[in-house]
Amino acid sequence: MATLTVAMSVLCSGQIRTDTTLEPHSKSSWRWDSIHAGKPPVYNLFSGEYPAAMFCRPGELTLDNWFWEGHLRTYALMNLDDVLRCTEIRRGHEPVYMFGNARIPDLLDGLTITLSGEGFPKEDTLISLRELFSWMNGQAIIVVRHGKIVYEEYTGMDPGQRHHWMSVSKSTLNMMLGKLVTEGKIDLSRKVQDYIPELKDKGYGLFKVQEIADMDADVNCPESEKNANWWEFCRALGWFNDNGKWPGGARQILTTIERLEKPAEAKGVRYTSANSQVIAWIIENITGEPITEYFEKNIWWHIGAIANAAVTVDKHGVPFAGGGYTSTLRDLARYGEIWANNGLSPDGTRIFSTAWMKENTSGKGLLIFRDYRYHNQSYSKGTYIAHQGHSGQMLWVNTASGTIVACFGSLTYPGGINKWSARAQLLMAEKIDQYLQKRGIAEQKR
Repeated sequence: MATLTVAMSVLCSGQIRTDTTLEPHSKSSWRWDSIHAGKPPVYNLFSGEYPAAMFCRPGELTLDNWFWEGHLRTYALMNLDDVLRCTEIRRGHEPVYMFGNARIPDLLDGLTITLSGEGFPKEDTLISLRELFSWMNGQAIIVVRHGKIVYEEYTGMDPGQRHHWMSVSKSTLNMMLGKLVTEGKIDLSRKVQDYIPELKDKGYGLFKVQEIADMDADVNCPESEKNANWWEFCRALGWFNDNGKWPGGARQILTTIERLEKPAEAKGVRYTSANSQVIAWIIENITGEPITEYFEKNIWWHIGAIANAAVTVDKHGVPFAGGGYTSTLRDLARYGEIWANNGLSPDGTRIFSTAWMKENTSGKGLLIFRDYRYHNQSYSKGTYIAHQGHSGQMLWVNTASGTIVACFGSLTYPGGINKWSARAQLLMAEKIDQYLQKRGIAEQKR
């Protein structure tokens, strides 16, 4: 398998380049009012000039094709509650957390990168971060450091619009686990069945909670479009049409998932959102309240959100905690401030201890990418902590520098990802953070 290598540069003085321009694009064929099924995957959807239009629900969109058809998924990502059953995560009545300002308007134009391997269309070519973001069908990006917006752009969505987080949603489980660990209410070394009696002697029951949190559990529901159990899991969650097999919804199917023998040389994660649903069930049993309400009261109310978030739910109101959240981009960045401030929320509430953040970034866990590890429902590399999501979503934080990079995107590949895009997105965030530190931009803490 090819590996992805990278070379990154700015001018030797450390100044932003001003001579770097995007390769000229013809006018984009993108139109908000002409999304159809059956179109092939397309790069650079939002980089060219395209017209204004009403963004209507595509006539062909159904519960069985919104996720698989990349272009239809673009509509669903920004209109999740029009496609799937959702419940609101209320912002509460607290003041809005207002970001400060340290904007660098040409940040993405002036930083450059060279990628090699894994099929990147312009491999071994020096390009700007703006062009790289375009290749990933980036719709919006925000960069915040120490509470100040350094860069913000919306090429493929409205600033006030909510956008599906996909698996960035798993970061909510990291924070809620951290709160419970801090309060001494959960022991990650105990078995799942100690917290969920319904899973006693079932496939998931004998795993340790830590194994589930680290994607170090082997079950017959891998996250793959080729696996029938994965599609059944999604049906039970309410993401696809109900086939009548799962009247008990998401929790019923969790009781049927089987444990597999661990590979002799398991070096990487065995990633599945079914693990995350087990974590959510444990949190509900410990707290004695619906996880949506627990998250709302203990986290979302404390970030100074400008708007409600939402999360998809099954027929019984059980949320897809590992992949169903949606919010505005700025609210995702406000939420990211909790990681950036080692557990302290924007309103000053401590969500979890600094010890939990040190644990998250301790280097434990199996590899998910070449140099990122998966631990406690999050990625880590040194002081970096992050999570990415299907189709180009990301929340990336350097806990040491206070930098936050949050992105929304709409990769139209059926799998929502390709060999180079997820890795390139992480490298983009690292490059931005390195530049801000080198230049001392937004250095002063709030």
